[in-house]
Amino acid sequence: MPRSWKHPLVRGLLALAFVALAGPACVSKPTMQLDHAEITGIRIAFPPSLGILMTVVVNVHNPNSYDVAVRAVRGTVVLAGRYPLPVDFRAGGEGVWLPSDRTTQVRVPISIPVDLGYLLLRESFASPAIPYRFSGRADVTATRTFRLEADDYSVDDHGVVSRQQIAAALGVSL
Repeated sequence: MPRSWKHPLVRGLLALAFVALAGPACVSKPTMQLDHAEITGIRIAFPPSLGILMTVVVNVHNPNSYDVAVRAVRGTVVLAGRYPLPVDFRAGGEGVWLPSDRTTQVRVPISIPVDLGYLLLRESFASPAIPYRFSGRADVTATRTFRLEADDYSVDDHGVVSRQQIAAALGVSL
């Protein structure tokens, strides 16, 4: 070590610089909570498929003093307690940026096959709502400057979607 680095003031400044650079690497875990789901219509996708577009809205709180971005959300939605659907949402560009110390809604699209939509309507004939469970994990990038990546921030929550919304998307009158 050069002699000038042994001086207590220089060593203190080096330690301070290290803490300043390493500080952003300590990403506090954002909390995710299911807010609601929306049925917004029919979705046509490639390869050829027809589905009902369900958007799960998740409130994500960023407790950090800097912005973080959600790059992807993966997991499963289980409708009516027995019909699992995969969730594989990848945000465009740099992701969905979450301002520091704020709660932001992240919208995760899910496609429900049309035949499952009809089945859910038949099975839920006596109920105005269809329960679902959303279990998933998010991949997060910390800070726009350093682009530190961390994965597996989780959510596991329950909600309901209106039977009427599914019927409207399918063009069925109840």
